[in-house]
Amino acid sequence: MRPFLSVLTLALLALPAYAETGGPGWVSWLRKALGTKVSSQVRAAPVLERRVATGVLAAQSTHRAAISRLNTARLLPAPLDVRLPSQSMAVASSKEIELQTEEERRFNAVNDRMAQAWQSVTRRDIAVMQRRKAHMRQTLQVEYPKGPVNYADLIPPDAKFIAVGEEHGFAPLRRAFETLVWQYQQKYPERKIIILTEFVFDRTLPLSEKTGEPVSSLELWFRRISPDFRFLEKFVKRGIQVIGLEDERYFRSHQKLISPSFRQVESVYGMKQRNDHWRRIIEQVRQQEPEAVFFVYAGNMHVHYRAPFSVAAASPQVFVLQLLAQDIGNDLPFGAVMQQESFSRPAAGSPYPVILSWPENNPYSILSGFDACLVFPVSKK
Repeated sequence: MRPFLSVLTLALLALPAYAETGGPGWVSWLRKALGTKVSSQVRAAPVLERRVATGVLAAQSTHRAAISRLNTARLLPAPLDVRLPSQSMAVASSKEIELQTEEERRFNAVNDRMAQAWQSVTRRDIAVMQRRKAHMRQTLQVEYPKGPVNYADLIPPDAKFIAVGEEHGFAPLRRAFETLVWQYQQKYPERKIIILTEFVFDRTLPLSEKTGEPVSSLELWFRRISPDFRFLEKFVKRGIQVIGLEDERYFRSHQKLISPSFRQVESVYGMKQRNDHWRRIIEQVRQQEPEAVFFVYAGNMHVHYRAPFSVAAASPQVFVLQLLAQDIGNDLPFGAVMQQESFSRPAAGSPYPVILSWPENNPYSILSGFDACLVFPVSKK
């Protein structure tokens, strides 16, 4: 099955070849993030470890109430606990990386402790889903459309934070997101839509904007050579604000430091820093536009309920939609448990995606990581 790379790092391939390499800037950022005084003796971080172990994706009251109802009715084999997030990323730093500075050694050690905790929780999630697999299959709503799908109908009317995660590099998935936005705009013409996206990078001028601010005109030719900007231009031209989230210093410094020897993936600590940066921007825009509907469009690992430090915290106003190519994969716990089920891939010969969804306020949405998931019949990027 596709490795984590397909979900986490292919965005790097879209960066222009002449984008800045980061230089000494990332060292300054690490000093700021980790403290100016860095010891060569790596100390334990019990507070950080407890924070990871106890979970940062606490379910909101509606989901806890739904869990309580299911447990009270004895519909679950055992009480369901959704307090712990679940997804391992880089298990540990590659031994092949030569760490040059105390900051790098500190970053490495913190990430390794966090990654071990996430790996442990992932195993627990898989075990929980294996025990509840039969009931999850009964609860999951599966559709095999015979014609075009109105994706906007999947979203509850009161959802104002719509987190759309994609598997990077597949054109049909991007077309699906575009269609979703147009369909939603047609369904709710009175609502202001704002798109916040991973695909606008800070400090890669002239191709980017300052993140946290609306993208301006894209008419300049050197912007139009970027597939990301050609895609986003469609929304800008129709009056929809597009706001960038990615700070490339985080992206590049984390990619450089943490890499298993057999493949390159994101570090847990690196993901936390990137998502923290995104959250600050999202909150700033939300304060400026409290009535707007936000589409947060990024890789699945940023917005999946059970991903490390996800930007999508469960609430009645949050809706998580996954866009996957070909099958549900096995790099997330739900896919690892359900990959042999008939609904794990589109029907043979169908040009339409299989639609997976959970009943509203169902606790399995948190455990699986999504409220709805579209699996597209795509074989090539």
